[in-house]
Amino acid sequence: MQPPAESRNNASRLPTLLFIAWRNIWRSPVRSSLTIAALAGGLVMVVFYAALMEGMIRQMVQQATTISIGHLQVHRQAYVDDQDLYATLPWSYLTKLDQAFPHQQLATRLYASALASTEESSTGVLIKAVDPKREARVTRLLQQVRRGELDLGPATNSREGLPRFNLVIGAQLAKNMQLEPGGELILVTQAADGSIGNALFRVAAILKPVDPNFDRMGVLMSITAYQQLMYLQDGFHELVIRLADPTALESMQAQLDGVLKKLAREQPLDALGGAPLVRNWRQLTPMVADMLEISKTITFLVGFIVIALAAMGMLNTMLMAVHERTHEFGILLAIGMKRRWLLLMVMLESFFLGLVSAVVGALLGVGLIGLFGERGIDFSAMLPDGYDWGGILFEPYMQLHLEPRDLLVACLLMLAITLFASLLPAWRTIRLKPAEVMR
Repeated sequence: MQPPAESRNNASRLPTLLFIAWRNIWRSPVRSSLTIAALAGGLVMVVFYAALMEGMIRQMVQQATTISIGHLQVHRQAYVDDQDLYATLPWSYLTKLDQAFPHQQLATRLYASALASTEESSTGVLIKAVDPKREARVTRLLQQVRRGELDLGPATNSREGLPRFNLVIGAQLAKNMQLEPGGELILVTQAADGSIGNALFRVAAILKPVDPNFDRMGVLMSITAYQQLMYLQDGFHELVIRLADPTALESMQAQLDGVLKKLAREQPLDALGGAPLVRNWRQLTPMVADMLEISKTITFLVGFIVIALAAMGMLNTMLMAVHERTHEFGILLAIGMKRRWLLLMVMLESFFLGLVSAVVGALLGVGLIGLFGERGIDFSAMLPDGYDWGGILFEPYMQLHLEPRDLLVACLLMLAITLFASLLPAWRTIRLKPAEVMR
C-alpha cells in the first residue's frame, strides 16, 4: 500500500530542512561557537561531578567493606544493645558455619575495655582480638601498619622475666601515650570470671588511622592473648564475613540467618544474650547507605541546574537569531511555507546546537577525568592520614569513576533542556504575520 501523497512530500522535505537548519546555525559562527562552548562547559561540569560522586561512593563501599567491616556481620542482640561481654556465639557455631558456607571467608573477633598504662601515663582502651589468619582473608585491617612489624604472637620475655604477647595500637593512642614499636604496655581489666585480669604486652606495631575510635583507643591483639587476659573461652562476639560475590549480599544474609536459626534450635543459646543478628554493611554504616540512596538524585538535580543555566545562553542566541531573521521568516510564510515546518526548522537548529555541544562536552569531560588517572584528586599533601566521614576513615584522595550510563544520561538531559528552551523562539516564529514583518 502506497503512503498518501502528503506523507511522501513531508518525508522528502525533511532532509532539505535538516540541511537548512544545519547551515543556519553557522550563519553566525562566533555566536554559535560561544553557545556551544557554554553548553559544553556545563556538560563537562556535570560529567566531572557525576564521576566524582561515583568515585566517592565506590571508595566509601570499598573502605567500609574491605578495611574492617566486611560484607556481613553477626552478633548477639545483647551485644548490639549493650556490648555485653557475655553475649558470645559458641565456637561450635563457627565450625558449623564453615561447613555450611565453604566458599565464604569468615573471621571471628572479641572485644573488651581495659585500662592501659605505661611508666608515664594511663588511659582507657578498647581491646579488639582477632585471629590473624582468618582476619587476613576477610579484611585488610592487618595491612594498615604505619610503623613496626605486624606480629600478634608471643613476644620474648621482659627483662624481669615476665611472659609477654605482642599487640598493635592505634596511631593517636601511640601519640598520646608516647609509645613506639618495642615499647611495653600494661593492660588491666575485669575478666569474665570477675577477677582482675592484667598482663604485660609488647607494642609490635602502630596502625594507620583506620577508624576514628580505634585510632584513639584501639588495642589489637590475638584471640589467644585475649583469652588469657579475659578468661573468656566460651565463644566470640563478632563474626565477619567476606562474600565471594558481593552482589549476592541480600540472599547470603537470608541464608546465613536461616542457618543460624537452625543452629539455635539444635544448640540453644542462653536467653540473656538474645538471638544471633545478621546485618549487612549497609545496616552497619547507615550514613554511607543513605548517601548511596540519594547520590543519584543529587547528581541529577545538580546536572539539571547546571545545564539549565547554560541553556539560558542558547535561548538568548535563538531569540536573537529569530529576531534578526524576522523578515526572512515572513517571506517564507508568504510563499507558502507551513508554520509547522518553520517551527520544526527552529527546533532543529537548537537540536544541532545541543548535539554538537554534547559531543564536544562528552569528549572534554572524558579527557578531563582521564587526566586525573586512577588515583583521582590527591589530598595527601594536606591530609596525610586521610579524612573521616560518617565514622569511616578514607584515604587522602578522591577517585573519579565515570559510568557510561551517567555520560549518556547527562547528554540526553542536555538535549532535552535545549529543545525545551527552544520552544519560546520557535513559538514566536509561527506567530509572525507576513504582511507586518515584510513592511
